[in-house]
Amino acid sequence: MDSDQLTELILALQMIKGVGPKTVLKFFDTVKPRLILENFRNMHRNSTINRRINEGALDYQKWKNMLADARKLMEKTRSYGIQILNYQDADYPDNLRSLNHYPLIIYVKGNVKALQGPSVGFIGTRRPTELGYKMAERMAYQFAKDGLTVVSGLSVGTNTAAHTGALKAGGTTVAILGHSLEQPIYPKENKDFAQEIIDNGGALMSTYSLGAIVRRQFLAARDEWESGLADGLVVVETDQNGKTESALQHAFKQGRPVGMLDHSQCPKIDDVMKIEQAIGNQEFIRKKRAMPLWDIDSLHRFEATMAKSREEFLKKSKRHKRLAEIRLF
Repeated sequence: MDSDQLTELILALQMIKGVGPKTVLKFFDTVKPRLILENFRNMHRNSTINRRINEGALDYQKWKNMLADARKLMEKTRSYGIQILNYQDADYPDNLRSLNHYPLIIYVKGNVKALQGPSVGFIGTRRPTELGYKMAERMAYQFAKDGLTVVSGLSVGTNTAAHTGALKAGGTTVAILGHSLEQPIYPKENKDFAQEIIDNGGALMSTYSLGAIVRRQFLAARDEWESGLADGLVVVETDQNGKTESALQHAFKQGRPVGMLDHSQCPKIDDVMKIEQAIGNQEFIRKKRAMPLWDIDSLHRFEATMAKSREEFLKKSKRHKRLAEIRLF
């Protein structure tokens, strides 16, 4: 089975109501993908799919139609200059594959190689303080200068500052989007900026297939992949609406190192607790759940922590790939 056949099969399976990544992987544990394509009767060996067959929602002809639709979707996707990677492809990011939960298919515009190698994620409020914005740009600049790819979400505010810092350093940056890649860029004010990222060797990435317009839940869901794609996560400033907090919790769950801007190191700040966007940072730093970031030495310490963590995750990713290949082939 080649890469396109596996991609086609995954896309077709996920067209069946109630079938998501976990169901697909569980199915592959039971039946080799090649056998699924060769014999429709093997579809009965998955309980979720078997229910759909018994309900009359799926039969041999409908399954053939789904496979045909998957092939057409792949062709149309590529016509937009979008690359499709399944979780077994060589260019699929090792960091994502090291997770317990990962997307089986991702879509990329630009340099697919930008998704590999040492990287750092940036999150934070869309309404950062002046200090927060400047420090996000400066920290991203330094990380990029040191050879790390900067990963963020292209939103206004903190995300834009991080992408900007990486580009100013002549580095590479990746933006993860909450819509499919043929759709107009969101936010629209970063349309030209998104193209600049691609033109400078970076990439746009999405987990959404053609036709997925931006939605609140899609923007929230991408947070999981921002930290998942990176070796560690920098929280510049937290906001009060829970969006940054949600992304942060993904990083903790994934076991990614977390660093936070330490406003208390700024000599111009008399009382850090008077700054709303800094309160969350100080709390996590105090509890030692995040490394304080301010000067270049602290950034280098965080880089060393991420590098050590990356080694462990790469081992896990290779194990996942090796076991999956045994099951697939």
